[in-house]
Amino acid sequence: MNLRTMYKQHIQANLFKYLLMIVIFGLGVAAGEFKSGDLGAETRNHLIDLIDQLIQHGASLTASKGALLSAAGSQIKTAALMWFLGMTVVGVPLLLGLIFARAFSLGFTLGFLVEEKGSLGVLMGISSVIPQNLIYVPFLLTGAVVCVNFSLFLVRGRFYSWAELWQNFVLYTLVMIGITIVLLAGALVESYLSPWLLSLIIG
Repeated sequence: MNLRTMYKQHIQANLFKYLLMIVIFGLGVAAGEFKSGDLGAETRNHLIDLIDQLIQHGASLTASKGALLSAAGSQIKTAALMWFLGMTVVGVPLLLGLIFARAFSLGFTLGFLVEEKGSLGVLMGISSVIPQNLIYVPFLLTGAVVCVNFSLFLVRGRFYSWAELWQNFVLYTLVMIGITIVLLAGALVESYLSPWLLSLIIG
């Protein structure tokens, strides 16, 4: 059985959880987009200045090792936090909160760009925000479902042997490592592909 088939079966077996994650993510995006139109004048002007500076230096946008390390570090921290929360029964609400927060950030960024820069903002969002999130979002949702499943397993853990508990822990950890690797691929896109695409738009 290949990974694609296993992933498809995993989604089918956890369809309700995925639907829940999608709803929470959608609410987060909507809340972020709403907040982008409800900023104070000082904050709004500061963000507009930052965008204008980015546009002015569009042609000189280049990838950098620092940007990659920053993006990779952020994804590793996120995956590690999810892994840790999955090992605590009380971590499930925090996992849902983490998904909401990531969606809020995405919705706010896209909403602000479109509201302030119109069609240029749409193109900036497509080039600089969407590419890496095509990787980040699906696998963050997958990671959240995997973590919720392991947390629920621990609730019933007292009925399992230590050997079975250890086996599930190892499998859980390996899956999260795999998800982290995919998220690091997203960090590469964020650090190298997105700046290049953005430079084509505003250069």
